[in-house]
Amino acid sequence: MGGQPSHVISPMPIGKTVIITGGNTGIGYEVAKGVAMLGAKVILAVRTEERGKSALAKMKADYEERKKGGDCYDIVVRDELDVQYHICDLTSLKSTMQFISWFKSTGLQLSVLVCNACTYSLSEVLTEDQWESTYQVNYLAHFLMISEFLPAVCASDVECRIVIISSQNHMQAEFDPEYAASSRMKKFDGFNSYANCKLFQIQLMYSLDKVLEHHPHIDVLSVDRGKLDAMAFPNSDASSQGFSCQMSCLKCCGGMRDDRPGADTVIFAALDPALQGLSRGYFLRPRDKARFPSRQARNKELQDFLWKCTIENLSNYLSGEALKILAEKS
Repeated sequence: MGGQPSHVISPMPIGKTVIITGGNTGIGYEVAKGVAMLGAKVILAVRTEERGKSALAKMKADYEERKKGGDCYDIVVRDELDVQYHICDLTSLKSTMQFISWFKSTGLQLSVLVCNACTYSLSEVLTEDQWESTYQVNYLAHFLMISEFLPAVCASDVECRIVIISSQNHMQAEFDPEYAASSRMKKFDGFNSYANCKLFQIQLMYSLDKVLEHHPHIDVLSVDRGKLDAMAFPNSDASSQGFSCQMSCLKCCGGMRDDRPGADTVIFAALDPALQGLSRGYFLRPRDKARFPSRQARNKELQDFLWKCTIENLSNYLSGEALKILAEKS
């Protein structure tokens, strides 16, 4: 078919720095590859060395294949992609902080942060920090990363976008204040945990937008991932079985897309110049208008409750500089 690609095809300034959590697989991998081929300097935040090395090798091979095939009209042709990985295990706040410290030490200016990594478990699994794993990986660790990057980003005049990958499953969540405050449920349910975290992510977008009113060169957007991929928590066999069942149901009802269309929506939100200044947008498709998330997602009282709880939960990790920026929330 002769249709135009749905993602942004304009080359980026060489070296523009993009961080993607969970960029070694699924939608994250396709986003990382796409923005790298557009000229960005891409950093994959991955859980293990093995995952990072494997993703880099595959990405470079994909790039060489594109160049050899002559299909280069929408990519930047150069000797090799500017891609690297660094360990960031979001199930460990210590590892997350080590990644944050490493990036700060590089002196690089962050242009785009894509909060993509996620997990899913049918049974309650606690991290080394004693938070429920879905809550920590999908929400809490990303809140910490965003918060610690904000001081340098706010102090710069360089445009920056934060893209939080959520899911339409947030529509099915019933906001759980106990889970928001402690990551515990009276009766744990894997899907409710996942749906609540996707709701929290959109609520985070709205709260961050209130902070960023004072910093108009920074936009925060949310994107529907379009597919639940690579989310089964690896320490639980039951989780993998349940996840396969969930995937089968989604496929039958048409509720999932493959990785590349989902990645196109993320790339659109991350790079399209037409979205500059359009903070607080929730997108389901590339080049589509922003949509309204659920009423709960837009509920300021719930947003404020979650915000307060999260800052308290991260009190041992958030720096004074980060807390100063977060306190700008109106």
